[in-house]
Amino acid sequence: MADLRRLESAANDPRVGGFSIRFPSGRAEVVEWNFGAPMRDAAILQAAKDLAAQLIERLSASAAHDDVERTNWASVVAAIQRIVTDWNEELKRSVYAAGGYAIH
Repeated sequence: MADLRRLESAANDPRVGGFSIRFPSGRAEVVEWNFGAPMRDAAILQAAKDLAAQLIERLSASAAHDDVERTNWASVVAAIQRIVTDWNEELKRSVYAAGGYAIH
């Protein structure tokens, strides 16, 4: 089972999000993103699927086929969706606190 952990921006920048993932083999990858405005809630699941697809491509390109096959990707997508949702909510709070506007 893959293990995902949310990462925080080293500079405390709420626009930057990310997570680390450790695969069954012990291999670890870091995924990060930077958005200037909150994501629409409806786009978060697609973002999670896209990030998982990028991970599969990265693993496949480096011949880590065992990790691709041994990982429960539905669970990974759900975990990524939760991480992105939490990050997005914090970004919304940051935008509102600064007196800006957010997309809902």
